[in-house]
Amino acid sequence: MGLEKVWVERGRVVRLRWVLLPVVLMMVVVFSVRLWKPVVWSLDRALLGDGGGTVRVRVHQVVRSPARANHAVVSLPPLPSGMVLGYFYDPDNEPAPVAMLKHYLAVLTGIIPFWYQINANGSITGATDPAVLQLAEQHHLWTFALVQNMAGQSVFGPLLNSPVARARAVNNMLTLVESNGYNGVNLDWEGIAPQERQHFTTFVQELSNTFHRHGYYVTLSLPAETSSQPDNSWTGAYNYRALGQSANLLMIMAYDEHYADGSPGPIASPTWVKEVLDYTIAVVPPSKVILGIPGYGYDWSGNGPAAALTYSQAEALAHQYGASPNANHFVYMQDGQLHSVWFDNTSGLLSKIQLVSGYELRGVALWRLGIEDPKIWDFLQ
Repeated sequence: MGLEKVWVERGRVVRLRWVLLPVVLMMVVVFSVRLWKPVVWSLDRALLGDGGGTVRVRVHQVVRSPARANHAVVSLPPLPSGMVLGYFYDPDNEPAPVAMLKHYLAVLTGIIPFWYQINANGSITGATDPAVLQLAEQHHLWTFALVQNMAGQSVFGPLLNSPVARARAVNNMLTLVESNGYNGVNLDWEGIAPQERQHFTTFVQELSNTFHRHGYYVTLSLPAETSSQPDNSWTGAYNYRALGQSANLLMIMAYDEHYADGSPGPIASPTWVKEVLDYTIAVVPPSKVILGIPGYGYDWSGNGPAAALTYSQAEALAHQYGASPNANHFVYMQDGQLHSVWFDNTSGLLSKIQLVSGYELRGVALWRLGIEDPKIWDFLQ
């Protein structure tokens, strides 16, 4: 009887262990999850490391919603359909950027401020206008910090080939975005050499992995192409298919079909834009594609590169030389020199915007606010 009692008690202990074990494991999991999010943040900072290249940007704290201010956010808020984005650039000759933005609040979904420059060592320079971001926040606009460097390969070659510089760039862009309340970043990295194609793809993967863990978007402004051309000197570095697998939005800059250093012609003819989109959606989900549309024009003559024109400048020239105000192309003579002017007006822009719904794209992005035919907004409201 005594031995039997021992075995009964031992059975009870074994059964009790099997009951308690799942409870203990669940407590461990819950405790670990509570610790994991701040640990991820700390690990990212430790792994990325400053390495002596801190963000050299005047950043400002702005009013942010709790979700955007919380480092522990690990899920991305859903993007709306039919996005209307505007590249926001306020050069010195436009001293009232807040007033300019107020003009567009009724029609915009978001802005892409053109304020920051990436350097070869991964540092960032530039200046933030907190009043613009506060206004955007108050009106629930999406904001993506544009980071660029128009020096091209002299910057991107050293940057993309250095693991230290790449890590520093990721860290600095993360700091820039979270310090200023942006929804994410926009890389407008033009002039990358085609031999850096894989390096750029890898960098976007690294950037996206880090940003997505913290609830931030990665968007890219990419030069337009009508087919995959890895050896093309201008577009070869951009693997649409691979980049679309990492980044959240690809803003296809479907303009400069005819560029300042080339021969005169349309800035973005509807036929050419359709070819660009046919290729793009063959390799990238349409829901990730934003169609970039131009608000500018060029004035070609025989004296070097064409001069860039705003819509109002092109319209003034047309009136001055008696050209039809409804045409997007005219020629004129000045000082014995033949000029050829091409620009995009409302009819030209509408022909391209209609493609957005036809291809079920995410939306449009205008380069840039303040230079376009103002009548276009009557159709985008």
